[in-house]
Amino acid sequence: MKTVELLPLHCSCVFAPYICDFVEQKRALGHKYNSYVEILNQFDKFCILQSVEEPVLSADLFSKWCEKRLQENDTTHHMRIQCLRSFAEFLRNNGVEAPANFHPLPRPRKTFMPYIFTNDEIRRFLVAVDRQCRTVNANSPIRHLVLPVLFRMLYTCGLRVSEALKLKVEDVDLQQGTLLVLDAKGGKDRLVAMSETMTALCREYRSNESVHNFESDYFFPAPDRGFYDTSTIYDRFREYLFAANIGHGGRGKGPRVHDLRHTFAVHVLNSWAAQGKDLYTCLPILSTYLGHKNLNATQQYLRLVPEFYSEVTNSFETSFGTVFPEVANEEL
Repeated sequence: MKTVELLPLHCSCVFAPYICDFVEQKRALGHKYNSYVEILNQFDKFCILQSVEEPVLSADLFSKWCEKRLQENDTTHHMRIQCLRSFAEFLRNNGVEAPANFHPLPRPRKTFMPYIFTNDEIRRFLVAVDRQCRTVNANSPIRHLVLPVLFRMLYTCGLRVSEALKLKVEDVDLQQGTLLVLDAKGGKDRLVAMSETMTALCREYRSNESVHNFESDYFFPAPDRGFYDTSTIYDRFREYLFAANIGHGGRGKGPRVHDLRHTFAVHVLNSWAAQGKDLYTCLPILSTYLGHKNLNATQQYLRLVPEFYSEVTNSFETSFGTVFPEVANEEL
C-alpha cells in the first residue's frame, strides 16, 4: 500500500499549539484524521474572527461554534460539534479551561431513501451515456472516452464517485483486474475487484491512443490533467438521465450519482438471495468490498431486498451470472 498524504494544519490562533499536539497524538495512534483537520482549520479561523486572545475554550465560544450554519447539513453540523468536543476533552486533560458537560449530541437525520435503478433503467442509462458521448468536445478532448467507462465502473464496482475520480493510473491493475482505493471515507484503503468485462473495457479504454497520449497521473483525467470535480460528473449524470427518460425529483431528491453505488449493493444482495444464500452470512463480504466502517451501514440495504424491488430479483439471475455485475457495453 502507498502512503497517503496527510492534510496539513494551517493554524495561527491562540489554540494553534494545542491543535497541533492534538492532531499529532491522533495520528501517532494510526488515524489519518484528515476530515477533522479540515474542521480544526475552520475552528482556527473562527477563533481569529472571534478575537480570542487567551487559550480558554469558554462555554460561550463553544456555543457559538456549535450553532448550525445557514444551509449546513445535519451530518456536517454533527461532525463539527463532535470534533470540538474531542478537542475540548484534550484541552482539559492538558490543564486548559474547557467545557466538561455537554448536551446530547444531535444526530443527523437519515430520512433519505436511495433510488435503486432497475436493470432496464441501468441499460437505458448506459445507452444514453454512449449516445451522448459520440461527439468530441474540443474543450475536453477525451471526455467522450472517459465518461462511458467511468459510469460503468461506478455501477459495476460500487465506488463512491470521489473514489473513482481520484484513481491514478498506477492504482488500476489491468492484469489482475483490481482497483486500489486509497484514503477513502473514514481514511480507509481497500482493494476492489472488477468483473472480467469491466477489466477488459478498462484495458480497451487505456489502450486508446488519445487516452494513452493524454499526460496525466489520473485514470480518468480532466482537461487540466487533474481529476474531475464531482459537480461536473453530476451535471453530465442529470443530462444522461433525461436522455434515458428516467425522471429526476430535483436536487436532494435523486436519483443521485451515489445511487449507482446503492444500486450495485442491492443488485448484489438480490443476486445472493436468488441463489438461496444467507444474506446475513454474506453481508461482511459486501461490507468489506464497499469499504464500510462496520456492518450497520451495509445492513441498511437489507430492507430493500427483495420485497421492495421484486422485479430486480426476478430478472437479475438471468442477467448477471456472477456476484459482481458485468458491463453493459453494447449499443441498443
